[in-house]
Amino acid sequence: MAAHGSVSSRLSQSLTEEDIPGASLQGRNPTALKTDELRFWLKCRGDPAKGLKTKAQLSKRVLEYVASGHDKDVVDPDKNLIYTRRKARQEQLAQSDVMPEESTVKFPSAGWSTSLQRMPLFTRAEMDLHISKSGKNFDRNKQNHAVPTSMKKAKRFLDDEYLKDLTCASDDQYFYFKCLCYHSFKKNEPAHKLQVALCLVSGVVKYASCTCVAGSVGFCNHVLAVMMKLCKFSLYCCQDIKDLENESDMTQAKACTSSLQLWHKPVRGDKIKPQPVMELEVKKSNIDTEYNPDSGVRCLLYEARKNLGTQASDEALLKNKLQEINPKFALSQIMSTGGTNLQETKFGKCPSGSCKLPVTVHRV
Repeated sequence: MAAHGSVSSRLSQSLTEEDIPGASLQGRNPTALKTDELRFWLKCRGDPAKGLKTKAQLSKRVLEYVASGHDKDVVDPDKNLIYTRRKARQEQLAQSDVMPEESTVKFPSAGWSTSLQRMPLFTRAEMDLHISKSGKNFDRNKQNHAVPTSMKKAKRFLDDEYLKDLTCASDDQYFYFKCLCYHSFKKNEPAHKLQVALCLVSGVVKYASCTCVAGSVGFCNHVLAVMMKLCKFSLYCCQDIKDLENESDMTQAKACTSSLQLWHKPVRGDKIKPQPVMELEVKKSNIDTEYNPDSGVRCLLYEARKNLGTQASDEALLKNKLQEINPKFALSQIMSTGGTNLQETKFGKCPSGSCKLPVTVHRV
């Protein structure tokens, strides 16, 4: 592990601004950059930019690096060292001199499968290099254009499971991909057909196209979504496309209307038993930031059932007081309900000694 870390540090120190797209100001004023671009620029210098929330604070920090001369000290901003690995691979290819000659990309008509054994290493660096050729965010007043760093729409195409039927093939020079991209969930709309060709040695994008309106040159968001998927294949060292078929961007979640009825299966409600409200206590969940196991909400009503042990003595005391006031009170003539001597009456069995009150029935 120590040897690997030392090699990575040496390679990281040898990186330059040209090795990482977006790591150079290219003569631009930091105030003209976006917040995400400023954060990425600082990250390429090993600065996490903690506590810097506004664009003015980020621009000031960038100017401090430029004034101190530390803006040329570039490190790999990716935790997987994709830019370091990319430069090392390029240096190795330059020394071996095995780069294939440029030729017209021609997609094969047969031999398509899901095997990725011959797939070259494809990272965000190759993806950024492809985007830099698109001319997006071009400003004629500046000498250079800003490479777009935000690909939220392409990521949404990937996360929303719009990519279908991804297959691959290869020959002596290129590694090919093709798939379908549904721009909506409507069944009657035809899917976009995407094609991407990578150099088998360097992994550089040699050809990309899409059948959408903006995809003839290969810079649409559908193509970028496919490239993001290819980055995942390289990141997880996949040997087959099916290795990530359980991912959310490959397998569409089944809708509740597409599943069988579950009425015959026990649900959570069947396991819940009724409880008195006096015994319930409402607390916050464990995942809540303000969770306190000792705090909760309980019912504050008087619980009369807890005093059943003293009910007989209290009843006897009440009867004595009523008899002192008037011995003929009907309530004072009632015996304790705990007695076992029950008499059959027209109203059911009642304790012996119960008062007999006249009952009058009024007919309407």
